[in-house]
Amino acid sequence: MYKVLTVNIEEKDPFKFYFGLLTSIIVTTGIFLSFIQLGDVKTDGSIFASVALKDLNGGVLYIDAWENKPPGIFYLIEFFLLIAPNPIYAVFIMAFTTFILTSICLYILILNNIKSYSSSILFTSIAIFFTVFKNNIGEGLCTEIYGTLCILISMVFFQVSNNYLRSFFRIGSALFLGTAFWFKEPFIFVSGILYIIYFLDTKGNKGKLSLTLFAILPSLIFISTLYFQGALIGYIDTIKYNFSYLNKDEPIALKVKINDFYVNLINPIIALTLFFLYLGYKALVNLKTSRETLLQLLFLLSACSIFAISPHNFGHYYYPAFTLIFVIFSRFYGLYSEAYKIQFKWPLIVLCIFTFYKIDETQKPNWTFEIKVPAKDNFERYLSQQKGKTLFIDYVTKGAYYLKTGLLYPTFLPLALPVHFGDNASGIENRKKIWNELSQDPPDFIITTYTGSYFSWYLPDSKFYESNFEKIDSIMPIDDNILYLWRHKKRN
Repeated sequence: MYKVLTVNIEEKDPFKFYFGLLTSIIVTTGIFLSFIQLGDVKTDGSIFASVALKDLNGGVLYIDAWENKPPGIFYLIEFFLLIAPNPIYAVFIMAFTTFILTSICLYILILNNIKSYSSSILFTSIAIFFTVFKNNIGEGLCTEIYGTLCILISMVFFQVSNNYLRSFFRIGSALFLGTAFWFKEPFIFVSGILYIIYFLDTKGNKGKLSLTLFAILPSLIFISTLYFQGALIGYIDTIKYNFSYLNKDEPIALKVKINDFYVNLINPIIALTLFFLYLGYKALVNLKTSRETLLQLLFLLSACSIFAISPHNFGHYYYPAFTLIFVIFSRFYGLYSEAYKIQFKWPLIVLCIFTFYKIDETQKPNWTFEIKVPAKDNFERYLSQQKGKTLFIDYVTKGAYYLKTGLLYPTFLPLALPVHFGDNASGIENRKKIWNELSQDPPDFIITTYTGSYFSWYLPDSKFYESNFEKIDSIMPIDDNILYLWRHKKRN
């Protein structure tokens, strides 16, 4: 099924290969830095990094360092925190490295199917634009990004394994395949379809058994790590919590999500989409390639399922589909070429150029190659000097202060998102838990805006902050609400 990298490519030219690789890295860097800069850490990313920071400093994951995500994202952030102890730099380096690796994988996979350097470079550049898509990537720490990278690395390793160091790369491919859903559970569907593709392509019972065992191995490692950390029961409870979380709210209609998918991705690349769907159809009706073409369609549906099954409609849910669709389209091209022995290099180049003009007209992308180091505000300067103190942030969009100051939170979660404190059994239980933590072991400092967050409306003592803390500073961020820094009255 998958042919080795560079076999049957128009010319085996190392210069052209590395030029395409460099082009992909440059395109990724320019787009990345136009959307993400040092210190640009949003709500989800600040939660993940704060949980990882506490886990590294004596907390227990899913017990007093809680978030309802699988442990993959926390362990990966912890790895980068050990490399770059400044949390702001650590998460920035992690995100940048991830997108560079993603772009390299995209280029290799697309080139291996399209077989033309020029058209692969153009098509990969379009793929990178919609992979590093502002609406979907947040601050670059969303779990979907890392699950998708695992899938891409697995696919690259599987292709390379057909010639070079077969056993080594097959093992690596299986390991990354089995790691993907430890960043986000719905990736089990994506990994499952890709496992079937690998299984059908693997010859011999020994190879199939090895694929299966090494795909399972990451789960055994994660489970063992959680067990020895004392976090396994907490993680199991979190999985149960997530099932109730899915059913809490009135779900967003599927047609709304499909419309967003069309408007943000399919419409800008409509010419390419029709071209590749035609090639996919022709490969589907050919007996030699019909089975794999059908599996590739299922693979695409599995990526789309991640945004389809959620009751919410956040941009990062679309990330896997936005990224993997380009790999799948290129595979349609490869299957068609395999079945009919026809290449469409120049039509593809023309369609890519047309798409570039359409993207420029509709998306108006900006490029930058400058890293801007943010200035510290009064809160950061003061709190950074309060080593060993604790901080609680009662304003969900300002979780980055945990990373900027290095202070830990005394509660079971760093930011009290309203979704976890609703009028239901788990929400009411969470209100009781956070009240017990705040009242029995109050933090040294609190950051709020002019009003408390949703959870604090339900505190048994409505004057808890005023009674126990005093305001010592305030700042007015640009385009945001005023912020107040409170200090515990008895800990001056």
